[in-house]
Amino acid sequence: MNSFFKINIISLIFLMSCSPKVEEGIKANLLISPEFQFSYQFFECELKQDYNLLYLESFLSKLIKDNSMVKENEFDINIFFPKSNYVNKFIINLQNYSDKDIYTEFISMLSKMGFDEIASCVFDKNNLNGIQLIDFDNNVDKSSYTAEILRCSYNEEYNYGTFRVAIDRFVNKINSIGIPYKAIYLEDDLSKSSFLWINNFYVKDYSKEISEKWINDSDSKEIKDEFIENARCIDAKIYDAFLIT
Repeated sequence: MNSFFKINIISLIFLMSCSPKVEEGIKANLLISPEFQFSYQFFECELKQDYNLLYLESFLSKLIKDNSMVKENEFDINIFFPKSNYVNKFIINLQNYSDKDIYTEFISMLSKMGFDEIASCVFDKNNLNGIQLIDFDNNVDKSSYTAEILRCSYNEEYNYGTFRVAIDRFVNKINSIGIPYKAIYLEDDLSKSSFLWINNFYVKDYSKEISEKWINDSDSKEIKDEFIENARCIDAKIYDAFLIT
């Protein structure tokens, strides 16, 4: 079994729950849109020659201590390091909770603080809108975690509206189990036929947690089947992630 298939088994098990397929209900649900809570942007970056992760760590420490923009608490900055290439590639994530368009100000802030010297990034203003579906809060350290990002597309005649009831059931079920876990749903401004689903795991042995508390649960097959009915995931990538501020 290849690694891609293994990842998707884990991902699909974590998504959605079972409800009857009623044609009239599907048509009504197609009109429902998400009530987004924040905007979300990814910037793919690579450290320049002669610079390493120690330089990046030093820059991020300076960013947290010295910049007033960060202290306003209107956004979070997360850093994602791909499991496959931890040496020089990473992703900056800007999660904006305010109504202000802080994209330009954020890029300017990085440049003024000397970020251009140590890394080059693709600052593509591809705006995503997001909802935090689950955020387990039980004194768990959320400064470092494992993030799984899935790219998914809705099946024909399905969208967020048809997915909504299943999501609610999934949320209720996961909350009852108590896994240290966060789920984020993201949609692109330009496409309602696809979405990103992000799983954040806050314990190192999260695979053990999934096996013991979810995979063997009687609801897991129905949940996976409901997800497959609504959407399909194209790929999934795993990252070591860190909340900077």
